[in-house]
Amino acid sequence: MIMPRVVVVGVGNILMGDEGFGVRVVEELKKIQLPEGVEVYDCGTLGLQILNYLENSDFAIVVDVVKSNGKPGDVYVFDFDECKDYKIAVSLHDIDLVKAVKIGGLVYNLPKKIVVVGVEPERIELSMELSDAVEKAIPKAVDIVIDLISRAVSELHSRSGNEIYSELQDNQAHDDEYSRP
Repeated sequence: MIMPRVVVVGVGNILMGDEGFGVRVVEELKKIQLPEGVEVYDCGTLGLQILNYLENSDFAIVVDVVKSNGKPGDVYVFDFDECKDYKIAVSLHDIDLVKAVKIGGLVYNLPKKIVVVGVEPERIELSMELSDAVEKAIPKAVDIVIDLISRAVSELHSRSGNEIYSELQDNQAHDDEYSRP
């Protein structure tokens, strides 16, 4: 049996306050024993280069700040495809996530399923410190990512990697326990 490949990428600039949220979440994830086939990367401000980490994965989770006019520290979970619907600012810092995946989909073998776990920032300014609200959101984001990994691995083990994960999408992207932008 081929092991499914699940990728978690944290993006952000740790020198810009809350912008470093994604990086801080993956730092916490790296301390935890995750299932075989799960890869966790600190992608910082790589921009389009993030596509190299997503390539040939079966499922991906991107952790970043999400500006959606919510309350600082609000954690959002949504399917990447919804970014187009909500006009959400999900940034890869030199190009937004939506554009990067659209461009990358032409030349990379990207996962059929990408989920975004984001936090509403309080301040993005020159600082290596997260705001209190965003700092307090890290454990919740870690728990959500672990839950998404567990669901994805379970689903991928029971299905072919080439199938569309509609059941997973219905179960997690629209789950009432998660905030949506």
